[in-house]
Amino acid sequence: MSKFKEKAFWIAFGDFGGRGLAFITTIYLARTLGVEFYGLITVAISILGYATWGADMGMLNIGVREMAKEPELRKFRAKEIFNLKIALAVLVLLGSTLVLSFISIGSLQKQVILGYLYALIPYALLLEWFYSGKQKFGKLAVSRIVNGIVYFALVYWLVVDPDDITLVPVLYTVGVTSAVAVLATFSISDKPFTLPARKLKNYIELLTSGSLIGLGEFFAKIVQLLPPILIGVFLSLKDAGIYGAAFRIILVAMMLDRIFVNLLLPNLTSLWSTNKEAAIQKISMVLRLVLVGGSLVSILTALNAEQIITLLYGSEFIDSIEILQILSVFILLTFINSLFSFGLIATNNDRKYFMATSIGGSVSAIIIVFFSNFENPHLVAVSVVIAEFILTFSSYFWFRTIVPSKILRPLLIVTIVAGLMFMAFQKFDVHYLIASLISIILIPLISWNAKVIRIGELNWLKEKLLK
Repeated sequence: MSKFKEKAFWIAFGDFGGRGLAFITTIYLARTLGVEFYGLITVAISILGYATWGADMGMLNIGVREMAKEPELRKFRAKEIFNLKIALAVLVLLGSTLVLSFISIGSLQKQVILGYLYALIPYALLLEWFYSGKQKFGKLAVSRIVNGIVYFALVYWLVVDPDDITLVPVLYTVGVTSAVAVLATFSISDKPFTLPARKLKNYIELLTSGSLIGLGEFFAKIVQLLPPILIGVFLSLKDAGIYGAAFRIILVAMMLDRIFVNLLLPNLTSLWSTNKEAAIQKISMVLRLVLVGGSLVSILTALNAEQIITLLYGSEFIDSIEILQILSVFILLTFINSLFSFGLIATNNDRKYFMATSIGGSVSAIIIVFFSNFENPHLVAVSVVIAEFILTFSSYFWFRTIVPSKILRPLLIVTIVAGLMFMAFQKFDVHYLIASLISIILIPLISWNAKVIRIGELNWLKEKLLK
């Protein structure tokens, strides 16, 4: 097996295995707890997402980038990154607990949210950044699979009715802790901390450097984390559950994006530091492949939305179908945005990453808050798509100052083709299986004829898969 295929396999195995098990666990929880309590979990996990951001402050991406370099080229040491992550997690947990004590919500809601916040500690101990940077994806896969198995087994065994909702965050934290134990065991032989931590000024420099990426991630996460919280505040926990069920499907589709990012960041960092011209050429090829692949995944998600929701969640979540169709556009935009935003990180343009995400994220937040006031989850879904488009455009604007890239023509081609095909299928009530098959054939074919993808991209992809 080639190195590229081996890495892609282990990333896919870890994500589809670990996150696939987590997704199955989520389906079980949705069916067992009902829409409202599932909505509470969706809101609590979104709050944990923001807390995790505060406890990380860019350390994850800094860690991946630094570990991808040769030891003599590293600006920050593994021990320094590890220690700072622990310190930040403790501070955020204490601060979050204090803030939560002053918020006027029900004791049950408060208990569930606080339960999830305790997961900050094992997340800080998790050495994923080290193994991602070293591209040891097999060990990462094992840790994620163990996490998924432990979490699913405990939930299936202990959560049997809505009264058990307070157990869910505890079991979630135990699952993350199991992943920590696996990577800690591997680290005994891998010895990530070969060099000792240095003085306080190095930690300050690390935090300062990470803050640009961290603050950028805060704005980048707005599109994913803010809507469920706003729906829970402005609408209801039931509506948050309806929205959360649809967005969970999007997150499953985005596992492909995570494979892409985990391969892109360390490889692009390494290539950019040695041969910028080759890196620019590869980025152009990847962009065209992402446009075609992302549009195909988006239309397939939209076409099969009804079958996906009813099969996985049941009739109680029928209102999630249209939301999922709207959010399917989010997949293509996220694929494109990942290339530009993580490309900025990989090329050491942290300040431009911050500018791209802070400007795009601020505008996105205003749009999402505005649409949330209409108290309609469908409109919130529309605002999420608009917000992701703005973030993508902002990332592209700053990325093209580093790497010249032309996206307008190929983007218009794939989006117009996919959009017209979807409307035609809906108008003539084409069976979803037939519509899916036609899409799989026509989108790549039209993209080839319109020269969105060319022989160079196909040869490069073939080389990577067979090498």
